[in-house]
Amino acid sequence: MESHQEGQRFTFLYQHESSAERLLELGCQVEYVGCYTPLITATVSSWKQMKQIERDPELVHVESERSLQLFPYELQKVYPKKRSVKTKQKGEVLPWNIRRVLRGQNRSFTGKGIKVGIIDTGIDFSHPDLSQNIQGGVNIIEPGKPPHDANGHGTHVSGVIGAAMNQYGIIGVAPDVSLYAIKVLNKKGVGSLSDLVRGIEWGIANNMDILNISISGGKVSPVALEKAIQAATRKGIFVVAAAGNAGQLSGKGDTVEVPARVQNAIAVAALSKNNKRASFSATGSSVDVAAPGVKVVSTYPGMKYASLSGTSMAAAHVSGVLALFKQKHPKIGHAAILKRLFASTKVLSSSGRNSLTGHGLVQF
Repeated sequence: MESHQEGQRFTFLYQHESSAERLLELGCQVEYVGCYTPLITATVSSWKQMKQIERDPELVHVESERSLQLFPYELQKVYPKKRSVKTKQKGEVLPWNIRRVLRGQNRSFTGKGIKVGIIDTGIDFSHPDLSQNIQGGVNIIEPGKPPHDANGHGTHVSGVIGAAMNQYGIIGVAPDVSLYAIKVLNKKGVGSLSDLVRGIEWGIANNMDILNISISGGKVSPVALEKAIQAATRKGIFVVAAAGNAGQLSGKGDTVEVPARVQNAIAVAALSKNNKRASFSATGSSVDVAAPGVKVVSTYPGMKYASLSGTSMAAAHVSGVLALFKQKHPKIGHAAILKRLFASTKVLSSSGRNSLTGHGLVQF
């Protein structure tokens, strides 16, 4: 076992059933017991406690708590309420990025009946372009409080996925989708590994179809997160993750971050308006697909709109497109829909799939 500090939160992985009683007997403060994974989050107060825990033959792995945060992203412009996107033309706007992934098709499918959990900073429940589609959520970091967004990132991502078709503002990829705010990051965009795992488990328990995650977790893949994503996939849930914004200008190297680099997560790279890899977009063999991620206009707290750039924006397009596929093909499974998603992409490289944009531009 690795060395640990006293008075610290850990995630414990057990061989079979979770063994919270054993930790309680040793005086540990148990904070969460996994429902779909054999994981327990607890605080250990002494070296003696840890040594006793490590003697348990059922214990497979121990991980120290890890801090997570939003990827650094670029906010180009915020449109004040009185100068909202609505003023640009009559009615609402179908932004270039949404048209790009829809291939100019009419709205035969809108994501109706599909549940998307946005694991992020929360959502602005009062935004007129989102309120009719928000069906609930949870505040993991402050239990009992509503998962409202004090940062802006989660609200922006939500608009890309599912801004309503309501003659106001913009239209999202899936304008009738059901949105759920799973708040695991605070107003500064900071959270923890254990809270992310709890957010994923909440998504499983509440029958989400898709989980959208735009979080920076470094290069080392935590076992707890791997188990949580595996559990979601077993339930038929798509886990869509932003590849990361620390790519090299040259496009060389493996710069994809967790959770996108975790097996079974769909890792999404960002494209510019000319369908080229965005200079900041992470690269590597984990990249599955790409979508617009530069100067994307979407919803923002306070009835506003904002232009942001990042792989977070790209991932949101993929979640929206998956919602359309789920609605169109309600009777086929996870693997079959994923196959359709990859087959429908616009190939951006003469060599086929590559480490820059994966299978290519996601389209419906």
